[in-house]
Amino acid sequence: MKIRIVGLPDAADHAVELLGQVFDVIEVSAPYPSRGTGRNVRIYVEVRMR
Repeated sequence: MKIRIVGLPDAADHAVELLGQVFDVIEVSAPYPSRGTGRNVRIYVEVRMR
């Protein structure tokens, strides 16, 4: 399963950590700046059901 996380850098990193408590995390991308003028980033996460 592939999941896109969008948010402020610290919040997005925390969301990846939380996903690791529920799923087996296969791959995590580097943070990409979101479109627009905000400070949000996008992180792409690939997970597998346990």
